[in-house]
Amino acid sequence: MSNKYQFCIRFLNTTTNSAATKAIIDCNNIFSAAGYKDYTVTVWDNANRAKYFPHLFSQLLKFYRSIQRGSTVIIQYPLLSINNVFGPYFIRLLRMKKVKFYCVVHDIESLRTGGKDKAAIDKEISNLNYYDAVIVHNPSMLSWLKEHGVTTRMIPLMLFDYLVQTPANAAAPRPFSPKIVFAGNLAKSNFIYKVKEINWDFNVYGPNFKPEQSLNGNLVWRGEFSAEEVVHKMEGSFGLIWDGEKIDSFDEVLGNYLKFNNPHKCSLYLAAGLPVIVPRQSAIAAFVQANNVGLLIDNLYDLNNFRVDEASYATMQQNVLKVRDLITGGAYLQQALQAAENAGH
Repeated sequence: MSNKYQFCIRFLNTTTNSAATKAIIDCNNIFSAAGYKDYTVTVWDNANRAKYFPHLFSQLLKFYRSIQRGSTVIIQYPLLSINNVFGPYFIRLLRMKKVKFYCVVHDIESLRTGGKDKAAIDKEISNLNYYDAVIVHNPSMLSWLKEHGVTTRMIPLMLFDYLVQTPANAAAPRPFSPKIVFAGNLAKSNFIYKVKEINWDFNVYGPNFKPEQSLNGNLVWRGEFSAEEVVHKMEGSFGLIWDGEKIDSFDEVLGNYLKFNNPHKCSLYLAAGLPVIVPRQSAIAAFVQANNVGLLIDNLYDLNNFRVDEASYATMQQNVLKVRDLITGGAYLQQALQAAENAGH
């Protein structure tokens, strides 16, 4: 049996209420349960470069020396500041030890920032092609990467897991009410201050709420909680996936990225037992529709035309509970990881 290792770089955020950090820690835990030794390098988010890079490269050297011949290494991608050198130097060097490298993608930076910078895209494609297998979000992301030149084996994750110690709202199913939950970094979600034209109530959760802009009777800020706490705090009938400034159309950059990525907040809502409302153009819409765990919209005005009856809502809730059991136990990443390992044999 070959040795297995996991490696990622994680900022120790000054704020702990970060979904991004939750995703990384969950992956750490799932990899550890699968027998991967953890080599996570944690750095302060305000560390100066003079201290940051020597510390990082000393940790990389330590990691390199510990890896035995014929081992398997899984990376949480992207690797922040060393993303562009990890493949050309670290992976190529360890090829001499017959080491296999897999990665699970959290973000495709060149796509997240608009997908129009050819040089950035080409560099990212080159980085990904160093790996023996790449776990991507979904078939839409897989197709985009393939079209832009990724030739290595890719495995769609389908949905990010959201590990929860005790299942949220595990008791009786909740009755339907026209109440929507929105959670996340509210700094990039100014659309919430325009929902007075929508005939639903909105409970929002997260940092950077602007009370001076909240003049709508149907918008209530419920506070800021850690990623572990918020799953137990959300009150409403649906969790909403939307971003940007507008309520009548997709945001050009943030909305475009939703066409390819799996928003971690979708996993949060499902872990909380909430059906979801997602943009019809989003990549996650295919999963929502196939599993009947929510509604699809073209814009927020569509909500004014929805008539949700108790029976259809109860069916959605039952379907959500099936998915919740999978994501709160790490099933999706376990399955993708198994596929990557099998491909390597």
